Amino acid sequence: HPQIRQDYPGNCPICGMALEPREPSLQEAPSPELIDMTRRFWVSAALTVPLVVLALAMELFSVDFGQSNWVGLALATPIVLWGGWPFFERFWASLKTRNLNMFTLIGLGVGVAYGYSLVATLFPTIFPLSLRTVDGAVPVYFEAAAVITTLVLLGQVLELRVELDEVLLRRRARLRVEAGFHL
Repeated sequence: HPQIRQDYPGNCPICGMALEPREPSLQEAPSPELIDMTRRFWVSAALTVPLVVLALAMELFSVDFGQSNWVGLALATPIVLWGGWPFFERFWASLKTRNLNMFTLIGLGVGVAYGYSLVATLFPTIFPLSLRTVDGAVPVYFEAAAVITTLVLLGQVLELRVELDEVLLRRRARLRVEAGFHL
């Protein structure tokens, strides 16, 4: 939203996305947001891989590891709640201002998948038999919530890196013009 202007870093009060500086910085260091999103991505990716392997092994080989729902809960919780926290903040901002965006869909989808799976793991007996599998288990979607969160984090990291490259290219072009070189 180009109408939002402030003199300090922060998030757009309308949609919750990070505000872009009006003028490119002279520093070549990555933004704090890029550093934060990169850290969140790598931690989430490290936890998502075993979660997906577990889910695939159970699905492909019809193997139940006994406590797989609890393992899924343990692996997905830091991914969704810590890794995805910026998305939930943006989700909430979009709801408050009624300016729905992609974070509305991400927050809603990940939140529902994780919340349903949490309830199914903690209180499986509240679900009717019609929602259970043949062996009586309640299906969970921890891996879906984790994979979506991790992929959105990857997208944010790539977007922030492109923005950094664009700023650096503009800065270098401006320095060339100031030094008398023609583009």
